[in-house]
Amino acid sequence: MTESVLSAPPPSTHSPSFIAQGLSTGEVQERIADGLVNEVPLKSSRPLAKIIRENFFSLTNTILFGIMLVLIGVGKPGDAFVTGGVVLLNVAIGVFQELRAKQQLDRIALLTRPKITVIRDGTERGIDPGDVVLGDALSLRPGDQIVVDGTLLSEKRIDVDESLLTGESDHIPKEQGDQVLSGSFCVSGNGVYVAEKIGGDSFAYQITAGAREYRRVLTPLQRQVSIIVRLLVILAIGLAILLLLSFAIQEEPFDEIVQNTAVVISLVPQGLLLMITVAYALGAVRIANKGALVQQINAVESLSNVDILCLDKTGTLTTNRIALRQLYPITMEESELRALLGDFVASTGRTNRTAEAIGETCPGEAHTTDVDVPFSSKYKWSGATFSRDGLQGSYILGAPEILLKHIPGGDQLKNHMETWADLGLRVLMFTHHDSPLVFSPADGTPQLPNNLKPLGWLTFTDELRPNVKHVLNQFRQAGVQIKLISGDNPQTVAALAQIAGISRDVDVISGLALAEMSDAQFADTVERVTVFGRITPEQKQHIVRALRAKGHYVAMIGDGVNDVLSLKQAQMGIAMESGSQATRNVADMVLLGDQFGVLPQAIKEGQRILNGMQTVMRLFLTRTLYAALLIIIAGFIGTEFPFTPKHNAILTTLPVGLPAFMLTIWARSGQPQRKLLASVSEFVMPAGFSITVVTLIVYLLYIHESLQLQRTVLTTTALLCGLLLIIFAEHSVEDWESGQPIRTDRRYVILSLTMLGLYILIFPFPGLRDFFELNTLWISQLELA
Repeated sequence: MTESVLSAPPPSTHSPSFIAQGLSTGEVQERIADGLVNEVPLKSSRPLAKIIRENFFSLTNTILFGIMLVLIGVGKPGDAFVTGGVVLLNVAIGVFQELRAKQQLDRIALLTRPKITVIRDGTERGIDPGDVVLGDALSLRPGDQIVVDGTLLSEKRIDVDESLLTGESDHIPKEQGDQVLSGSFCVSGNGVYVAEKIGGDSFAYQITAGAREYRRVLTPLQRQVSIIVRLLVILAIGLAILLLLSFAIQEEPFDEIVQNTAVVISLVPQGLLLMITVAYALGAVRIANKGALVQQINAVESLSNVDILCLDKTGTLTTNRIALRQLYPITMEESELRALLGDFVASTGRTNRTAEAIGETCPGEAHTTDVDVPFSSKYKWSGATFSRDGLQGSYILGAPEILLKHIPGGDQLKNHMETWADLGLRVLMFTHHDSPLVFSPADGTPQLPNNLKPLGWLTFTDELRPNVKHVLNQFRQAGVQIKLISGDNPQTVAALAQIAGISRDVDVISGLALAEMSDAQFADTVERVTVFGRITPEQKQHIVRALRAKGHYVAMIGDGVNDVLSLKQAQMGIAMESGSQATRNVADMVLLGDQFGVLPQAIKEGQRILNGMQTVMRLFLTRTLYAALLIIIAGFIGTEFPFTPKHNAILTTLPVGLPAFMLTIWARSGQPQRKLLASVSEFVMPAGFSITVVTLIVYLLYIHESLQLQRTVLTTTALLCGLLLIIFAEHSVEDWESGQPIRTDRRYVILSLTMLGLYILIFPFPGLRDFFELNTLWISQLELA
């Protein structure tokens, strides 16, 4: 299918009848038959090609594969097999584990994939984004993702956020006939657009700018392991160069040079990065089965590093069930106020849950609007201008703190608002003005007129999520600070925070006060304050940025389109499944069924990953340390090179490579060591030096024996020491120094014995024993006799 055909707009899409009717079933079937379907790949995890590429073609693996080819060329196929075989074995196991996890995650993601709304045969219906056809009429509401490129058909203006495409957070107004791009999302207003570019022709697909790919935040574990591996790569390459120079001076055989170089390069623990990927994949599956879909592979471990959790109130701390509690007229009778509110909501649309709550209690009739200003978290009000059907002038519904500034004597009304807010009620004000609403010519922002006439108050109740108090208490016990951030009145938020178990004595501040502060004051204030009210989306983003600048690891939980900026700014973004499409797309983790209580379990999974990786790192780095020391010492004392590639394959696989997978699966939850490198180093240094001393002594005892016997004894001794480490590597130095009894996991003992059994099985078979260039002590003694 050519691009011109895929991008060709269907006829008569701008007619009012098309906006109301959309495509017919027959037209949809024709387009499906022609292949004009929006084929969108499901991106819940890394694609297959990327999994294979990143596992196989690391720098170390590439060098070892090259050495393997050279060994084949010089007639050493056995050495070539074990050099590349160890790498292939580790990679194959890792790819298998990640692919199995990917399949499970993809199945869950498919079941929870957000639907979009299309108009077909005159009715709205929810469909999968991949079922959109060229020419479909798609409905837009606040928070909806624009999934294909198209043109806005409806007359009313909408505001669009294109930050996922451009990086700019400003809202872009769109009028009838304007182009809308896939990857952006609707912030305010309702509209209809026609699908003109789909699948691979869409803007977002061409620049690979899916919201989930917008950012990649490395966790502390990933950064530290990456640093270790890079340093060891430099060390191994340096040793290899010195080795090559030494052999060149001594005119050693070329095949022996290649063999020893392979051993030196394999000092790099390439399996470490592989094990992180496997640990993440297993953790993602475990937590998905408990109710949280991981969209960034490192999200589970990332959550365990969080020390500040920022919560949006509505839809996160509370459910999305908002109820209109009471109307309080100011300048008219309650019946008249109720009728006006009903007409206002019916005319402007039930665009959010607040409007829905009003519409359910206050029935009304829709009237034609001259000007329509949808609600926005940026300016915290909505309005409409009428000039016919009995309604005249402009009606405005919004936050009292904003509207009271434009009401003569507004300060006298504040006491009512504060009383209701202290009870934990949401408060809005309904006002009127005779003049039409206007927009700023500079940036298109709606302008709030002065001399507003107050018509009445509206109070609403929120419902806290089940077990929210227990969940927040678990976070506090884990040392995580809570920051409650909302667009509602600060007193209302503080009252709800108290109900949720957050102390009444915490500091509270308004976004209006934050806006008056310098950068330094802002940074100090957000670190101290717990409850934030009347916060704009931009201020949420700035709060998260300021906390990160203070060295905190920040998680943000949200559900609405106003949370997108702060979710992207946080190191860990969490969205509710019932939240907007845009919010779910930028989140690292989505709570399925809005199960807020799954978060403490996710933290435990993250702790399990960290603890498992600490154990694995101790094994890998201890083996690297003693092997490097033995190679260096052998060079200084002038003995033969201590290992061949085949011996190295045994020491890489049995005491380290294969056990690492099981240790990752068996890892326990519990508070991990925060100073990862320090904790690992405290174990690796004494363990590595001890194994070096023991193996060196045994090696020197057999210095006058045959070279094969020397290497067999060295390999056996190092193997036994490495298997002993498996049993004790789970425990840190602090555990040993505490004086408390050390609990040994029986599974670790069985694993060590199993690896020892595999090694022993080599000796009874001459062909296998000769392949690995191993000798037996009793055969050696018989020969000497």
